Amino acid sequence: MRPLVLLTACLSVVALAEEDARVSFLSKQLSSAKDARLRAQTVLLLGQTGSDAAVTPLCEALKDADSVVRTAAASALGELRSEPARTCLTAALEGADVKVRAALEKALAQRAVQSGSLYVQVEPVQDKVGSLPDELVELADRLMREKLAAYNASFAPAEEDKKSAASLIRVKKLKGYQLRMQLLPGSTEKGLKVEMLVMSYPEQALKGSWNVKAAGGKPESLIKAMVPRVLDDAASDLEWK
Repeated sequence: MRPLVLLTACLSVVALAEEDARVSFLSKQLSSAKDARLRAQTVLLLGQTGSDAAVTPLCEALKDADSVVRTAAASALGELRSEPARTCLTAALEGADVKVRAALEKALAQRAVQSGSLYVQVEPVQDKVGSLPDELVELADRLMREKLAAYNASFAPAEEDKKSAASLIRVKKLKGYQLRMQLLPGSTEKGLKVEMLVMSYPEQALKGSWNVKAAGGKPESLIKAMVPRVLDDAASDLEWK
């Protein structure tokens, strides 16, 4: 049995070496290719390697000047099942244009979803104060998604067909929710309020509303404190943990 164990180990090392060599070759091709179509094809091939080493070049490709390449990179990252790939996809949501954002959300939704886990459709954060800078609204959106990711949630595409969503939720026995978050004026002049409405998904039956108020700090600091808190409150009541 001993020689067989050694042979198996050797074969594993060879396979890993070949995989790393392929990722290295494709990464160099990606960085040197002038044609956007070739770069897009290369990132798709990187996704097919299934290697964690492909995450770094694919994340860089999400910054490509051509939207075709960025969209392809999002799809390729969706093929990888590692946590770093999901982290990259989630982080890239902030500031992404509409087309690429849809590809990112689709990639996150199509990743292997654990049975019984959360499956959420997130509406854009609404500024009901009316005067908040766009970056603060984007910050609230990012914090909400990061907190949901910590609950091992998968994100539904922005315009997902309801029948497809219902089928996936039924087969995987998922917990489907739709979230709508609003940033509102607080009870004091310098206060803020974060309110989150939670409905079932895709049926959109009301499950509850949660809110947190805060004052006495900069809006950015208040949002950083309130958004995770309101999600924790909802998670506790809805038994997301």
